[in-house]
Amino acid sequence: MKKKVIILLAALVLALTIAACGRNNEPEATPAPAPTATPAPTPTPAAPTPEPVPVTPSTFMWNDYAGRDPNARPEFSTGGVNIWWDNWYGMRAAAADDHVQIQFRPGRFDPEDYDDLADFYARPTSWMSNWGEAVNMWALDDVHFCRYLVIRVRGGQGGEENALLLHFQPNDGPLFAARFSDLVTREGGPPQITTSAQDIYIDLEASGFPGMTNRMHIRAFDEATIHLYQIHFSDPVAPVDATSNETIHAGFTVAESAGLETLVPGVFPWNNFIGRDPNAKPDFSTGGVNIWWDNWANLRAEAVDEGTRIEFRPAAFNADDYDDLEDYYAHAMNWMGNWGEAVNMWALDNIHYCRYLVLRMRGALGGEENNLLLHFQPEDGPIFVARFADLVARGGGNVVITDEMEEIHIDLAASGFPGMTNRMHIRAFAPATVYLQEIRFEGFASALNPDAPLAGITQPNKPMDALDMAGFVAAAN
Repeated sequence: MKKKVIILLAALVLALTIAACGRNNEPEATPAPAPTATPAPTPTPAAPTPEPVPVTPSTFMWNDYAGRDPNARPEFSTGGVNIWWDNWYGMRAAAADDHVQIQFRPGRFDPEDYDDLADFYARPTSWMSNWGEAVNMWALDDVHFCRYLVIRVRGGQGGEENALLLHFQPNDGPLFAARFSDLVTREGGPPQITTSAQDIYIDLEASGFPGMTNRMHIRAFDEATIHLYQIHFSDPVAPVDATSNETIHAGFTVAESAGLETLVPGVFPWNNFIGRDPNAKPDFSTGGVNIWWDNWANLRAEAVDEGTRIEFRPAAFNADDYDDLEDYYAHAMNWMGNWGEAVNMWALDNIHYCRYLVLRMRGALGGEENNLLLHFQPEDGPIFVARFADLVARGGGNVVITDEMEEIHIDLAASGFPGMTNRMHIRAFAPATVYLQEIRFEGFASALNPDAPLAGITQPNKPMDALDMAGFVAAAN
């Protein structure tokens, strides 16, 4: 019995051992992976909001003059910044619907106020007309130097660029001044003010000016009327450091003016006849240069309070002296009344051709333009001669002599004359009396070469013997 139990136990152990070995030889089952938690999606960071790019204004308004009362200074300009001061003198100004009318009236030379003309011209701020404002442009947002100063303007007659100066003096710094006719426009030529309103773009750097200022003037050295609408700066080129005087002109190469007296625009005095003794030739003209000769024939002249009184008395036809009337007219220089001088104008400093010949004079009766001739013969060259009534006045129209003392501005090129001479005559082919005070040239036109005084000027040559003197005399009668 005992033996059976032992055998059964051994069999059970063997069976368990075989079962265990069988399980060890079977491949292990791969356990199922533990479930993985789905990660929360990472939020895409929002793109940073870009800083706004500063936009530089394309223009900086100086001022707009619509509805502007020229007799009252506003506190602010159109751009919203302070107007520190304005200065309008030697003028009359009036408000119009969309602009101001400025009538410049510069003072005239008065020997009681000045030693001489040189002293007068050396003090231009005393006698010039002036429009001026100081606007705090440095307070404008992102203020920049600009390429252009834009002035919307029209003239009363046109041609006012010949009578005006532009003047900057930023931050009490250097003075920049030039005649309008010497400025350079965006298109490359000089400005031309017409009777139509227009935007004139002044190229500041080309004109020798900085691209921004807080003090600006328009000055007049001769009478002129303009209609001013608006002024602004255009086309920024470089930032302005408004806190520093040292950088106000950064990036610009400009010539600093020595002063306004250097810009008195081409006034070349021929002579002054107040107190002049017509029976004695002075050695020097008003301009300080030699008078080579004078020639006063067939006239009576005397010094009077108003100047020199010249009574032209051309010789009448006399059959004993001439074959006939045709012969008489053909020898006009023998019988005409003649005032004439030769003045060494070539010796004047910076001598130029000029736009205008200015005669301050009056007639005894008025209408003397119908009896007189103007006659140039520079450097013994061609003769230029025309009846006064056919000369062209500044602004157009013909010259008229009245019985009121006034300045007659003769447009030389329009009248067919060169812009300078050293020999000048006023001749009369019919009786006439005039009171002459002063003769001068003014308004630079171009540089003059004294060795070729007519260089660059193409003018008709009108010799005396080719004139229709019979027609002139008939017209005068």
